[in-house]
Amino acid sequence: MLVQSATSQVTPDHCAGESLRAESAPRARPALAFETGTRDGATVLMMKGRLVAETVVTAEAKILTTTVLAGRPLNLVLDLSEVDAIDQHGTALLTKTRFTVSAARGALHLVAPLGGAVHPALNRYLRRICVPRLDDVPAAPGAHPPDAARSA
Repeated sequence: MLVQSATSQVTPDHCAGESLRAESAPRARPALAFETGTRDGATVLMMKGRLVAETVVTAEAKILTTTVLAGRPLNLVLDLSEVDAIDQHGTALLTKTRFTVSAARGALHLVAPLGGAVHPALNRYLRRICVPRLDDVPAAPGAHPPDAARSA
């Protein structure tokens, strides 16, 4: 009885002089950068880059960490104005984040300009918590305006 190998022995055809390096070079990973800050009593997490399948795990970890470390009551703002691409995985993460923040009895706002890459991908549920600019995010209850004088 003959036994056949379970692994493929087929090698790709290459033209003479064609380099194999282009095929074996690692693909560039989509980049997603984060910046965290506070504004009017809210924790602001700014994302810059691509919120797609390849970056959604990193984004989820950063959102979770930010949510855990944020003050209470939780008031989280995701600034997506510099996200230049989003897919269904990114949109699903935003929906999941809304449920998570709601479960923590917190508030979530998304900053997504009308002409940006993110806004058209949002469903009606997410558009309710969306504002076009960071300046349009309502201040957290009890937060002091930045120019208000505080009494000692």
